[in-house]
Amino acid sequence: MQVADYNAVGRPQLDDLSVLSAPLSDVLTQELDGACVALGLTPDEILLAALGRTIHRCIGSGVVAVDLPGYGTKVYPVALTCDEPDHVPAREMLASVHHTIAALSVHQVVYGVPDDFQTQAESDVLFAYGEAAANSAAAGHLLELRAYRSEGVLVLDWRYDTRSFEAYTVEELSEQFAFGLIELTSEATSPILESAELAMAR
Repeated sequence: MQVADYNAVGRPQLDDLSVLSAPLSDVLTQELDGACVALGLTPDEILLAALGRTIHRCIGSGVVAVDLPGYGTKVYPVALTCDEPDHVPAREMLASVHHTIAALSVHQVVYGVPDDFQTQAESDVLFAYGEAAANSAAAGHLLELRAYRSEGVLVLDWRYDTRSFEAYTVEELSEQFAFGLIELTSEATSPILESAELAMAR
């Protein structure tokens, strides 16, 4: 699925990039934290699922390849489903994202982080959370969502290739992300994982 407005030639350089920084409100940050406890998931799992819902709201249904740095591998592209709740319920989407990230975390435990770890674009989209969001340099993605904490709230930096996206498209993605997040956390009101899985995850 293509997420960009236009087909640009080659990967973007630093001069091609722009950043829209969009902190979540205190209320939404607390909503995320509460959902993590209630659902037995981590913030990055819920945020990645919310990105899928957001892309569906703004661009359409499909599957998007997303690079995920910071899980002990060189950047690994995963398939993110972008679809409406009637087709992919919140519990199903969150469980799918959890198992995807858990598999990368297992890779980190088994193989460790390579000495030459770098963020090299395999996909058009990158999602990075926490330390990975701060440490991963720009590496040719058309769209990057970097999520990190600052002064008690979650900040979402949308970094995008200005040759590939109109500014209003990224603004719409930023605005719709909050709705996608609330949609997921309100639909899934009980733990996503079975008790045995929760014990293993912790």
